[in-house]
Amino acid sequence: MIRTIKKSDFNQYSLLRLEGLKDYQKLTDEKLKLSSKQIKKEFDDFFHSNKRVMFVVEEDREIKAFIIGTLIENSYQCITYIDDIFVRENSRKNGFGKRLMNEFEKWSKSKKATRIRLGVRINNKKAIKLYNKIGYQIKHYEMEKKLINRK
Repeated sequence: MIRTIKKSDFNQYSLLRLEGLKDYQKLTDEKLKLSSKQIKKEFDDFFHSNKRVMFVVEEDREIKAFIIGTLIENSYQCITYIDDIFVRENSRKNGFGKRLMNEFEKWSKSKKATRIRLGVRINNKKAIKLYNKIGYQIKHYEMEKKLINRK
């Protein structure tokens, strides 16, 4: 079942979020850390904004996957952006990612968005394959320069 996040989901979400960060680190070699306080704030923010959404896949009372997105409106466009999508490793190959993307698309249309955008790591071949399969196209390249801040 796909549904929006509920306040009672925090403990499961927190564990899934940490699992997702570990997965991200494997793809990037970046050491990202979120404290439990940061995760709690991120989670609580979903209940105070109509421009942010999180959908989850729940089976047998367990959250297997999530998608997080944001509505971006300004004077020249109304789009949505997929901030994060994660499927628990032992739940992959069940169509959860595609189902979450479809649910996010429905939400985006309900918000009158004209486009959905997302970022994906160039070495995340499985995600790129899924996004291409469901109609996403590369529109621009994003470049990055790492800055080293010395204390």
